[in-house]
Amino acid sequence: MKSRGVYETPGGTILLAAHRAIESITLDREACHLKDSLMPRYAELIYNGFWFSPERRMLQALIDTSQHSVTGRVRLKLYKGNVTCIGRESPNSLYSMKVVTFEDDQGAYDQVDAQGFIKLNALRLRLGAMAGRRGGAL
Repeated sequence: MKSRGVYETPGGTILLAAHRAIESITLDREACHLKDSLMPRYAELIYNGFWFSPERRMLQALIDTSQHSVTGRVRLKLYKGNVTCIGRESPNSLYSMKVVTFEDDQGAYDQVDAQGFIKLNALRLRLGAMAGRRGGAL
């Protein structure tokens, strides 16, 4: 039997905010995006009672692997039903002061690299524009 009621879960809300905050400094951006894109499917499987299904186990393995580096401390502020992260730290943080500086980053980033990145990623847009001028795709 399933209940389709909606319940408040303040503890769950706080834990989720803390977990997301620590993930934001320990997971790569694309890994976060992949995990976030799969979570609705995972939730759907659980909601429909497919806990022991092969697809739920496959997703679980991916999620478990993504969490190996997710550890640390998070400071939260709770005020009138809101949760705000006011600090986070982790021994596995991907944040590096050497890379984010506008000063000498010791070779971590070369602005010339951006030219190729932008040109390559814009290729599909240029091709679409050329096709549009010939009466093809928009």
